[in-house]
Amino acid sequence: MLSHTERVTAARSAVDFICGRTDDELERPVPNCPGWTVYNAMVHVGRVGIAWRSMILASPDDPDSRARGYADAEARGPGHSPADLASWVHAALDELEGDTERPSYFSMTGGHGTRSLWAWHASSELAVHVLDVQDALGLEPHLDDALAADAIVYACTYFLPAMRNATGRDPGAVRIEFVHEDGRIVDVVSVESSGDGSTVLRGDPTQLLLALWGRPFHDVVVEGDEAVFDAWRQLPTEAFQFGAWD
Repeated sequence: MLSHTERVTAARSAVDFICGRTDDELERPVPNCPGWTVYNAMVHVGRVGIAWRSMILASPDDPDSRARGYADAEARGPGHSPADLASWVHAALDELEGDTERPSYFSMTGGHGTRSLWAWHASSELAVHVLDVQDALGLEPHLDDALAADAIVYACTYFLPAMRNATGRDPGAVRIEFVHEDGRIVDVVSVESSGDGSTVLRGDPTQLLLALWGRPFHDVVVEGDEAVFDAWRQLPTEAFQFGAWD
């Protein structure tokens, strides 16, 4: 598990990677996000950063902070530079300094969160978008194992349960087994379920993260009920589909 400081640092590095692309890379399509270019991915990250900041600054009993944040983002209109978009996310990350346990509104739980939890959310979601942009640039998607594993634990603890709550569907239990390059299983994390179906996923942390977020993946062993795995992969798209804006 990463520390709070490591997560904020990872989130900042992700923003700089995503928004630091050259002019000739901006129009490259992002295969993992149909209809998006690399620039659209930057816009998504920038505008989400505005909403994050609104929620980070809000009290846990202020669910309207999410809608206010997105309304603020929409009001800024199209046509912003990558540097401007990056600055919006960095402004949200700036709010994560100081008292890490200060309470705030957290969208994935629909209520109570902390600066520490927001840092975990930011580093995890931005890590996935780094993988998206790497793929768009023709690179092999890859993250540091510790960051990918940290993002998987986040997904299993908060992201996937939030998708389950949003859709009202419970695909079943999932057991994630991280495999070292020498073949050893080095860690395990699970999503519990009240249903009967279950599946086990075993592989490299980056590939497991891609699989859980519904992205193309390879070399992940799926055991048990594959329908459970397929259903979980569909939930993020079914629950939320953010627009590309411009």
